[in-house]
Amino acid sequence: MSYFVFCTFDLKHASSQDYEGAYEELEKIGLQKVMVSSQSNNVVIPTTSVAGEFRGANAGSVRDDLVTRVKNAFAARRLSSEIFLVVGGDWAWGSRTT
Repeated sequence: MSYFVFCTFDLKHASSQDYEGAYEELEKIGLQKVMVSSQSNNVVIPTTSVAGEFRGANAGSVRDDLVTRVKNAFAARRLSSEIFLVVGGDWAWGSRTT
């Protein structure tokens, strides 16, 4: 089944280079700062958040896998962080600017 994943994070005592590195690691996992909408528009996810589409047996297993992968990626770069990750099954997403 396909799941939509939204992850937001905060890095403690981090530089702009630390954030760039964090985004590089998240991109390797499949979590992106820019998503392509169903209308083929690029949608920028708000700062310190990423999203992606993943397949898995159930939402809990996708959550557990990705939380571990994000945690390990940040630890490899010696980043101290808070991570919040949401997994949705029957999903739709949208974006607007004001």
